[in-house]
Amino acid sequence: MNRTLALLVFLLSTMVLSGCSNLKTATKSSSSLTSFLGFSELPDWYVTSRYSYLDSYWIKNDFGHSIHYRDIGEGPVVLLIHGEMDSVHAWEPWIETLRANFRVIAIDLPGAGLTGATHCVDDNTSTCADNLSQEYLEHTLEYFIEDLKLRDLNIAASSYGAFLAANYALKRPDNVEKLVLISPSGFQQETPSSLTFATRTRVISRYFQPSVLITNIINDFFTETPSVADAKRFLHLSQGQGMQVSNIVQLQLVEELMDHGTTSDFSAIDTETVVLWGELDAWSSFDLAERWSQTLPNAQLVTYPKLGHMLMLEQPEQTVADVSAYFLGDPMPSIEGLGIGGSFTIDDVAGELDKDELFGPDSQADEQEMLDVP
Repeated sequence: MNRTLALLVFLLSTMVLSGCSNLKTATKSSSSLTSFLGFSELPDWYVTSRYSYLDSYWIKNDFGHSIHYRDIGEGPVVLLIHGEMDSVHAWEPWIETLRANFRVIAIDLPGAGLTGATHCVDDNTSTCADNLSQEYLEHTLEYFIEDLKLRDLNIAASSYGAFLAANYALKRPDNVEKLVLISPSGFQQETPSSLTFATRTRVISRYFQPSVLITNIINDFFTETPSVADAKRFLHLSQGQGMQVSNIVQLQLVEELMDHGTTSDFSAIDTETVVLWGELDAWSSFDLAERWSQTLPNAQLVTYPKLGHMLMLEQPEQTVADVSAYFLGDPMPSIEGLGIGGSFTIDDVAGELDKDELFGPDSQADEQEMLDVP
């Protein structure tokens, strides 16, 4: 009776704290009543069949856990690393552009996406979600790169994934050509209330996760309510086998980093870096954007006034244009004002030129004469 009462109180508290918009997102995204209430997990075969790609591959890490990744295109390698509660699917709009010039590899880290909850070392058929740690993630990422023989990397990474990417660049500067960090974790900041609620209730939420608990976090990633398709994908991937415990372990890693900050000396990273940040980010504090760009000795900061945490989903055309140009060695449109949203045109330039000085005093008369000829 006491257990049932505790669950009911937890469910009601979660719904009240989440608000109407989160509750609406949760009901639309849940596959069933038990999914909405957080009692059930989705079988791995269902999640895999629904969310894998034609270019999906799996490779085992040193602990026997199959790591899911996408591998598409040819050319210099771009490695995409997602953040917490996320997956390779967040990069889908970017991949379609990047694949034209690069070999694009996007990894599902342990505890996320189709890779799913970490497995037990002594029994790989079972999940041991508590095995997830910063060291486990860093080890998996490092040996993933080695196993695929990826060299001279361009890396774009988001949030906690950006923290892992920065640590990799710190350890292996010889293997990273360029780095893009999207609202990276790593420095001390105020913890979002949605994260605090999930971790403070972990005794229950490790085993009982109503959909609103997850959508409450997801909504902090977006400046506007995410699409039903995006919300449903986030929710389904967070409800795979063993993922209820894994989600809380993952969120605790993020909370610890936000509460205490990293001990890594990122000022020692000399890799050419661009830091991207949405000025409306409700998850990773925008106040840290300048600190990141000033800490990294070879970094440039690009900010987006109307975007939040999920830059690659909120405004994929603009953000991938910047990242693609940066990796190609071209001017970044958002910095140079070259054509994103019509911010810069040939007519604008022509209007600023002194035509008499360039072409002589009769140039405008000649131009008008050509226009008058039938």
